Amino acid sequence: MQAAALAGTATLPLVLIVSMVSDVTGSGGLNPGSSDAQLIRVFVEYRDQQLVASSLYAAAAAATLLFLGPLWARLRTGSEWLAVVAVAGGVAAGFLWLLASAWSMTAVVAADYEDAGAARFLMVSGWEIARLSVAPHLVMVGAATVTGFRHGAFGRWFNVTGLGFTLLLAVGLVPFAPAGMMGMLATLWVFLASLVLAFGSPPETRPDAR
Repeated sequence: MQAAALAGTATLPLVLIVSMVSDVTGSGGLNPGSSDAQLIRVFVEYRDQQLVASSLYAAAAAATLLFLGPLWARLRTGSEWLAVVAVAGGVAAGFLWLLASAWSMTAVVAADYEDAGAARFLMVSGWEIARLSVAPHLVMVGAATVTGFRHGAFGRWFNVTGLGFTLLLAVGLVPFAPAGMMGMLATLWVFLASLVLAFGSPPETRPDAR
């Protein structure tokens, strides 16, 4: 169980590495309105990085799903229905990492065929995937935080930390908010929660009345 909990710590560095090596939008102000030649040039330039990114995103998905086992075990001692909500959010987050992995592989194909139309579509869809990643993480973090406060699933310091993350992630749902950055922030919560689950002493929980 400790190994599964620690798997969550891999999510943060994996996603950080991906963002540093394969973000095509960070190349010279590239945007969907850029010329076909510029789009093709950048996608071809980043082709190999996208291959790596696809594997890293898949690994992040696997790490997230492994982390959910220990999270479920901790939360269900306080409230099974809140544990279900948190794990459902985590599963959706893992699915979006897999979707990002597929996005990277599609970007490789677009580069190979030098398809500017596909590259333009991928830029827009990539932004939407980043925005979508906020909601499931918000559900997971929010449900875990409520369980911590109401049922003592976590210590006080981690509950307060979780509340802060919940509020920040909620801001990420606002239009024009930096949703991608907020989604990245959620992986920091997963990192911290993994350490708490792996090494922290389980507090005495207050289960729902039967």
